[in-house]
Amino acid sequence: MTASILQQFTYRLRYGTYRKNKLKLSAYKKLTKQALPLFFRGGDIISFAPLANGVYEPEIKALIDHLASNGYADFLIDIGANIGLSSCQSGAGFQEVHMFEPNPNCLSILKVNAKIALRHQNYVIHEYGLGHQKEVLQLYVPYDNWGGAFVKSSSNEYDEALLSSKDGHGKFDLKNYDVLDVLIEPAAERLTQLFASLATKKLTQGVIKIDVEGFEKLVIDAILATCPANVHAFVIFENWKEGGSLQQLHDAHPRSRIYKLTEHKTTWTGAPRWLNSCINFFKGSLSTTLEPIQETLTAGSFVMEIKPA
Repeated sequence: MTASILQQFTYRLRYGTYRKNKLKLSAYKKLTKQALPLFFRGGDIISFAPLANGVYEPEIKALIDHLASNGYADFLIDIGANIGLSSCQSGAGFQEVHMFEPNPNCLSILKVNAKIALRHQNYVIHEYGLGHQKEVLQLYVPYDNWGGAFVKSSSNEYDEALLSSKDGHGKFDLKNYDVLDVLIEPAAERLTQLFASLATKKLTQGVIKIDVEGFEKLVIDAILATCPANVHAFVIFENWKEGGSLQQLHDAHPRSRIYKLTEHKTTWTGAPRWLNSCINFFKGSLSTTLEPIQETLTAGSFVMEIKPA
């Protein structure tokens, strides 16, 4: 009976499909030749660039590496580490790396990626998010963009419309999200403990990267409140909301100054994209610099310098 069942099995594939698959595989190998040697989730937005180009957020990586090579290599603190892309591609330049991530699915990948990329470094994975107090909240994870996960809470500066638009959706729809219970710990308490631990090792100059989807103000407030007087740090964060309460950070804190990452390229208003692309192609390069914030905090990527008191 068994032999006859096995003999009846046939798998058929059109030869054209067979050749197409071979060509796709060959192209994929070439396209991903320089890919980061980490584990990724296929089809996720956060995976595309590091697979195809070998780098995640290249201007941020360049900035972190620049700071590390110019004396700020004591610590890298990655708040909202996700699967570890920022820490894993730049962490080797720091004496100690700390990664905060509450998503249990991301944590599984983060642990493996850190073991691959940071095996010679001192690193710690903190398996929780940072908030006002210890509690369990719901994390909304876009199915096609694990990097865009957010906590819905009164503490979140972004509303549903903004959070949905960031993920390419016209409106908030629960069907677009996986909802997980995650642990949140009090930011001020945990950061106080972390800075105290770093102080015992005389680690006082470093970089903090924040990607917390609307909790930036809360986390930065906690950093400013707990950062020891002798610490000199650079805090890298995104802002998707014009002005807002983050403006207070620029206006009020004596130890801090905020700069915006500004990309410089030629853009003729009203001209077709292909024409602007050609102009910039013949110019030869694009540049990104840090410009001091003068007025309103617009949308974009920013760096806050926290100087010693």
